[in-house]
Amino acid sequence: MRIRYKQWAVDYLKEHPEIVIDKIDFNNPFFKEHIYYEIGSGKGEFITDYALKHKDLNFLAVERAQTIAGMMAKRLEENEVKNVRVFPYDGEVVFEQTPEKSVDAIFLNFVDPWPKKKHAKRRLTYHTFLEEYYRMLKLGGEIYFKSDNDSLYEFTLEEIPLTKFKLVLAEEDYIFDEKNDAMTGYESKFRSLGQKIHRIVFKKE
Repeated sequence: MRIRYKQWAVDYLKEHPEIVIDKIDFNNPFFKEHIYYEIGSGKGEFITDYALKHKDLNFLAVERAQTIAGMMAKRLEENEVKNVRVFPYDGEVVFEQTPEKSVDAIFLNFVDPWPKKKHAKRRLTYHTFLEEYYRMLKLGGEIYFKSDNDSLYEFTLEEIPLTKFKLVLAEEDYIFDEKNDAMTGYESKFRSLGQKIHRIVFKKE
């Protein structure tokens, strides 16, 4: 669903430099320890809940849509989440600014499936994107993928063997782990409708 432009949300990004960053800097102490990325964080339902459950980790929430990123930043502030930084830029900037072997894990939650075949290269699990994630991840780092989309799930399983990643697990009907995991707004909605949620975990070795 397309979100209408909201000036207050864009302004919120500028007004909260304590949580919104405009550069990925691994000299910053925030990035020194365990750092997890979520690419395509949306309004932040997942990252807010997950970060509160895992306060020993730090997270970078990437969301290129300024209005949505502002809404996420507000959610994080209201919930007093201290271990997340919002990065309101697209994946290309993330790739440019992230050093090799620096990220512990990457979450890809309900990313755009780009259903038309001609748009396959835009899918965030297309092998060229996977190669960038591989470069950024530390040895042993993992990617956690979730989606309701059957085609994207199958597509992702076909793309992984084209890379150096090792498939850890593929769950066609993922049973939610309430203690350790969190849901996006989409996942909560789809589960309420009885739809299956697919999950894939793959690892850099």
